[in-house]
Amino acid sequence: MYRLTPRMLQRMKGDLGKYHDLFDSNRCSGWELEELIVNAVKSDTQAQHHVRWQEAGHDDKADILVRTNGARHSIQIKSGQMRAGKLILSGHRLGRFDGDLRRITDYLNAPSANIIAVPYRQTNDETGRRHLYRVCYVDKTVIAGIDPAAWRPHGKQHRQTNASGVEFSLRPSMSWQIWWSIPLDQIESTDEFAA
Repeated sequence: MYRLTPRMLQRMKGDLGKYHDLFDSNRCSGWELEELIVNAVKSDTQAQHHVRWQEAGHDDKADILVRTNGARHSIQIKSGQMRAGKLILSGHRLGRFDGDLRRITDYLNAPSANIIAVPYRQTNDETGRRHLYRVCYVDKTVIAGIDPAAWRPHGKQHRQTNASGVEFSLRPSMSWQIWWSIPLDQIESTDEFAA
């Protein structure tokens, strides 16, 4: 699993601070996070990690590819939210499978990239507005291991939970977009930091 070095994290924190000096109202969006992470990887010249940005958006391809000592790391970048002890992530849209839960399940059970998520929250108090982030690493094996026969209707969604406690939520009204609710004990995470 690929992780940012301390130098890369320091660069990313600094760039997020610059972003919020310019735009104080809201979070840094997904494609902007991709670019900040690419710049962070490039900033650590001693690590000699080579990165290529593919800007994949909501599809299932890697957003960035990093080469380290002959190894290739395919990584998707997500923003996400921390809520009730879980990391909530939106994934790709699966409308091309026309609601075929077996084909959707087979596809979800073969993820192509690990995830670096950068969830955000904002606080407002007497000292002003604070933008808080953390960096989370999700191994692709955590978001697999589901059964095509285990989907259950839940309102307008289809849901199931894998052996790792990850809840999968398919949302037909959103072109069959997949959402994951991942318990924090299934991820690695930095401490929260202010930008």
